[in-house]
Amino acid sequence: MALPVISPQGSSERIASDGDATYVDVRTVAEFAAGRPKGRAVNIPIEFYHPKSGATHPNEAFLLVARHALDTAGSLIIGADEGERAAQAAGALLEAGFGRVELMLGGMPKWEAAGLKVTGDNRDGVSYASLLTAARRAKD
Repeated sequence: MALPVISPQGSSERIASDGDATYVDVRTVAEFAAGRPKGRAVNIPIEFYHPKSGATHPNEAFLLVARHALDTAGSLIIGADEGERAAQAAGALLEAGFGRVELMLGGMPKWEAAGLKVTGDNRDGVSYASLLTAARRAKD
């Protein structure tokens, strides 16, 4: 099944304060903190990188955090970079019952190339650490 796609410009409109969607940035915490799309966004990494070897390993809490932080009926735009992480995360969310999932074309490189606003905002309720903590507390 092909994922529905959306341009960075369309994503920007949809995640604006009066928009109807949430941008789910599935890049690492460090990548997200270095700059992410301005608007309604959260960071839920699909994988992590080992700091010394660079090896990747999956984020075992990805769906736990997504189920806690996101509305399964809400509109979600999934983005990362130009690699496969966003498509992988979008597929996992669809399989988990999230019904309105779109993939942002080209990820952050295309967002920045379009001259759209970027922020380093990583406050509670947006940052992965805060979302993970809330999800784990709710689970216990």
